[in-house]
Amino acid sequence: MLIKVEATDSNPKDWKVCLRGSEAVYILEIDLDKAAAVMTINQGDDIAGVVARVGASVHDFKPGDRVAAFHRMFAESGSYAEYAIAPAGTTFHLPPHVSFEAGATLPLASMTAALALYQHLELPTPWNPVPKGREFPVLIYGGSSAVGAFALKFAKLSNLNPVITVAGSGVEFVKSLHAADYVVDYREGQVPATIKEILDGKQLKLMHAFDAICEHDSWKHILDVLAKTEPAVAKFNMVDPPEPMPEWPAGVEFSRTFVATAHGVAHSYAQRTPEEAAYDCDFAYIFYR
Repeated sequence: MLIKVEATDSNPKDWKVCLRGSEAVYILEIDLDKAAAVMTINQGDDIAGVVARVGASVHDFKPGDRVAAFHRMFAESGSYAEYAIAPAGTTFHLPPHVSFEAGATLPLASMTAALALYQHLELPTPWNPVPKGREFPVLIYGGSSAVGAFALKFAKLSNLNPVITVAGSGVEFVKSLHAADYVVDYREGQVPATIKEILDGKQLKLMHAFDAICEHDSWKHILDVLAKTEPAVAKFNMVDPPEPMPEWPAGVEFSRTFVATAHGVAHSYAQRTPEEAAYDCDFAYIFYR
């Protein structure tokens, strides 16, 4: 679908490449071919705008529709331009009361959170939530980040409880979301101890954790509080694991979310098979709607 861009967004992958692009200006004086290869990247994966034209096989959108969309990563025709192209499967109608600016914040960050929680951690979905009265704890590290904030909102919709999150300078923002039952401030230096106190007070074991920020030794703190009692397996997901990859302890199933699998791409970053990536693509189609 061809979309006239009214608003876009910037994610770390975008501005980090822009920084690398500034280096290409220097390279240009030395190696024109190499510089051209760097500068051809068309950034911008978050689109909000108005449908201009649709492909012949598109039936659920028409020109004039207000939409938000997730552009196919690493492909041409990104949203840092007047017009952009996105697959219909990762495009969704934007309600009249939602601005283009707000809509542009949704596609990439929300899908990253959704894939982590529902495809990798296999948590109950918002349309099939945890039954009332049943406790189902989850830890979301980095709740004040864009991805972390969406993960908190989805966890609330899924009736996961208690929802525990870790944040720093964004603690007040996280509290304003009214999605976390407990907000742990990492600046106080007692992250694992505080989380263990919460879990022990409720006599709960933590079997699911998502690291949306991957900073300040977050993964070490998470391993400290995850239950590691085999044969039960605790699930742990990250968006940006440490390098070199550590050897994860027995009783912990590690996975990495890479949002490109929403387009069915079996990228090595995500360690997803073609079949798993196809499943992620189907999930994205449903979840965006």
